[in-house]
Amino acid sequence: MLRKKDVKNLESRLLKRFVFDAGPFILLFTNEKGSSLAREAVSLHEKGEIEIFIHPNNLVEAYRVIYRIRKEKPKLLAKDVDPEMVIRSAYATLNVIQDEKTTVRLGVLKLKYEDKPWGDLSSAALALCLSDVHAQSVPVIVLNEETHFKGFEEVAAVKISDLKL
Repeated sequence: MLRKKDVKNLESRLLKRFVFDAGPFILLFTNEKGSSLAREAVSLHEKGEIEIFIHPNNLVEAYRVIYRIRKEKPKLLAKDVDPEMVIRSAYATLNVIQDEKTTVRLGVLKLKYEDKPWGDLSSAALALCLSDVHAQSVPVIVLNEETHFKGFEEVAAVKISDLKL
């Protein structure tokens, strides 16, 4: 007979986990292709059916992009949002993680992939650390047109259109 603790451990291993790169996070505030899937994923996260993680470096990128969209192409936004509130919503809703292990992994990845952007490396480093902790592969969810994850040997990237919830 399974003990309550064993059932919780088994459930934890079966839970789908994802790391959002900046692009899929930004989709939450637009009506661009993939935005409804990104919002569905966050809804499932809020219900405890999946877990979504994001690195703070990706939130910095999201702030910059949302700020520029508001100024240059406001019609791309689903509704007008303050970039600061976008960041606050992430901290209130998602698992925003920055810790010592992720920082070390980020450094190792930056040495190996010097030409890759910091945000993408941050997502990859977080996914690798979570994969170790949960003993299962945790992929990074990226935009369909993302190219920076090509060549990464250590982590899987899943395009938003291929996301299976």
